[in-house]
Amino acid sequence: MKIMMTTPPAKSTELWPPLGLLYIAANLKKHRKDDIKVVDAFCMNLDGDQLVEIAVKEQPDVFGMNCSTHTFLQAIETIRKISERLPDTVILLGGYHATFAAEQILRGYPFIDYIIKGEAEEAMVELLDCIEAGKKPYQVAGISFLDEGKHVSNQLAIVQDLDGLPMPDRHMLGGVEYGYTMQGIPLTFGKFTTISTSRGCPFNCSYCSCAAFSLRKWRYRSAENVVDEMQILYDEGYKSIVLVDDNFTHREERVEKICALIRERGIKMQFYCEGRVNNASLSMLKSMKKAGFDVMYFGAESASEAVLEYYNKKIKPAQIVSAVENAKEADMIVVTSFILGAPVESDNEIKKTIDLITGLRPHAVEINILDYLVGTPLWQQMEVDGSIGPDDWKRNHRVYEYIKEKDRDKLEALVQQGYDAYLNAWKNMSGVKELLSLLAHNKTARHVVFGNIFNPKALEAVSNGLKAFGERPKPGS
Repeated sequence: MKIMMTTPPAKSTELWPPLGLLYIAANLKKHRKDDIKVVDAFCMNLDGDQLVEIAVKEQPDVFGMNCSTHTFLQAIETIRKISERLPDTVILLGGYHATFAAEQILRGYPFIDYIIKGEAEEAMVELLDCIEAGKKPYQVAGISFLDEGKHVSNQLAIVQDLDGLPMPDRHMLGGVEYGYTMQGIPLTFGKFTTISTSRGCPFNCSYCSCAAFSLRKWRYRSAENVVDEMQILYDEGYKSIVLVDDNFTHREERVEKICALIRERGIKMQFYCEGRVNNASLSMLKSMKKAGFDVMYFGAESASEAVLEYYNKKIKPAQIVSAVENAKEADMIVVTSFILGAPVESDNEIKKTIDLITGLRPHAVEINILDYLVGTPLWQQMEVDGSIGPDDWKRNHRVYEYIKEKDRDKLEALVQQGYDAYLNAWKNMSGVKELLSLLAHNKTARHVVFGNIFNPKALEAVSNGLKAFGERPKPGS
């Protein structure tokens, strides 16, 4: 069959390759003989009509798209047009939003034939086998569809053996120069891609849907398998890689082995990754830095123990302090994220969080207002409370839309206050000395500074609070 898979049409300056679609395509090639085309409409900055014309030209037997909550409505409108122009094409939808709103989507948009819930590599192969044979996928894990009005909802699909998956086929992409750029500021230099070394999260933070998407099962690739892929990418001329793992540092001995293999093989690249503050020992972070891990992102969220408990973070404020200090001592660029607006959070607790930000002085910071997203424990509780409107599942919502005590203008002012206080914390001699030390010991920091020295967007971003590193989409957003 002829298969076309795409990202949703949108406008973006942060150009990360569609790793999930590339994994699906590689696994299809391993098991079937389909004609497969991947179109990264999101990073190509295509609009819906442009993507429709590409689909009409290709005339696929099966058309699939992934989507997030933020891109859902645009994705649906584009798929509607494709289904009208290609009435015989089977339409699939996957991704976080589709996983958690499968029945609503199938009933509200009957031109969607199947939803793939969870990880689609194995489910896609079995689904195509069924479509080709003219059978309904009653037994295929991860598939939801309507059968004469009845919602058939098979269990969510997850892949247990990650080493058994073929590596993503990045050669299927063309026409996009991928890179990590925010607010017009390049943050990666040279050939860039992403890599996944583990999947899932065993934690269950109340604002995040990652745990539900993976059934709270953390699975990992062996260190050898991971570094084999890094070796291939290094030999192909890649210079920098973002690890998209929900929690790369979950198992310290595995991280140490990956780092040892990177050094042993002489792989010289810059890596960006995310970890939890309760898995951030100084010895591990130093090993990571020696292997090229220049940037570490921590989800800190709050200085209040009560707020952290409300978010079910399973961390303490003291661990936030220790993690940031350790990463700085390891000469990493340290990025932290914080959330304001928890229903249980007082103004004094927000002040404590801002004080923590300025005291820690991470190299970049992200301060968000609490979101309510489909698939998260917070959303599920709001459904139980009867606070969710009938069409609310179609988009994301901020806390002030549901909690009347949380004023939008006030929260937005507090976010800006946090950024202003953070920026001011660097305007002293100790801040200058720390940045000079970072430049001396961190290659990525030098690339970012000297690569943007004549970039007018860089000065503008600094004046707005050095937010560039921190602002990037969450997997469940």
